Amino acid sequence: MNRVYERLRDRLETMASGYPATQNGVELKILQKLFSEEDAALFLQMSPEPDTAQELALRLGAEVADTAARLEDMARRGLIFRIKAGEGIRYRPVPFIVGIYEYQLNHLNLPLLKDISKYYLTGLGATFHGLKTPHLRSIPINTEIVADRPVFPYDDAASILTSKSRIAVAECFCRKAVRLYGKTCVHPAETCLQFDAFADYYVENGMARYIDTDEALAILRQSEAEGLVVHVLNSRQVEAMCCCCSCCCGMLISLKLFPAPALAVKSNYVGRFDEALCTQCGLCVERCTVDALGMKDEKIVFDAGRCIGCGLCVTVCSAGALNLDKKPEGSLYQPPETVFDTFAEMSKEKASQKGDGSI
Repeated sequence: MNRVYERLRDRLETMASGYPATQNGVELKILQKLFSEEDAALFLQMSPEPDTAQELALRLGAEVADTAARLEDMARRGLIFRIKAGEGIRYRPVPFIVGIYEYQLNHLNLPLLKDISKYYLTGLGATFHGLKTPHLRSIPINTEIVADRPVFPYDDAASILTSKSRIAVAECFCRKAVRLYGKTCVHPAETCLQFDAFADYYVENGMARYIDTDEALAILRQSEAEGLVVHVLNSRQVEAMCCCCSCCCGMLISLKLFPAPALAVKSNYVGRFDEALCTQCGLCVERCTVDALGMKDEKIVFDAGRCIGCGLCVTVCSAGALNLDKKPEGSLYQPPETVFDTFAEMSKEKASQKGDGSI
């Protein structure tokens, strides 16, 4: 095998939560399916910050038109990210998660998914919650249920939607993948929301359609009704929002395996249970996606260590036994400004864990 794929793997391993090597080599097989040797070589030449085709061509001593065509082709196949600002277009490399993998929405097929499932079990899955800085944050489904308001703007799903100039909706990647396996999910397909430059990228690549704020808010209300957890990219700008179910979402499924999921998320909120007010209807137990609420000796019990602060239980508790509280001031989390700042922070943290100080 051309060593360019090993070098590409090693480059991706330095980005965000990484792309680790495995003994079975499935990670290289995946890269071969997605990247030509020429794609891989060009990706390796890209700087961490956005490049124009002219800047990259100058560095490489290549023709600008040829470089521009190659970059645009890779962007359309979800291998790099495209940013349009005014008349200019810039391209930047992105991690495998969140990035290249999710951008394969239109190219999903069963052989690729089976390889990725194998990789998840033998290497990739361990990276999902391996750093203190996460890819995603869970936020309250409805801020009106938070006892101590106001909430932070980047924690308010409705305010996030009303603040965006461009919104696009795409099919949920996880549900599409599960359906390709022949399994069923009762929840709507179109629940993945992208904003501004990310909305443009998804629409231009044929993965999404633009929608107005009213339709986006309707998707949020439907998600609350169906008990879906709101996850946003871990940044103050909040470039994307997912409405996740525990039957398909890889992040939720892996979180549920933790003895204390609350320690693996960066939610600024936690549930509070008043047993004296509880009528034991059990609706909250059915609603909770991470088993923070359960039944013991025919009574509902609450484990705050498992609570990810989504508030789905609160919205069905007519007795007022459940509330969502803001965490103490000293433990509140402020995310990085942009998702690319988050990726850089994750890369630094990963390098520090390895002890080599590199990024």
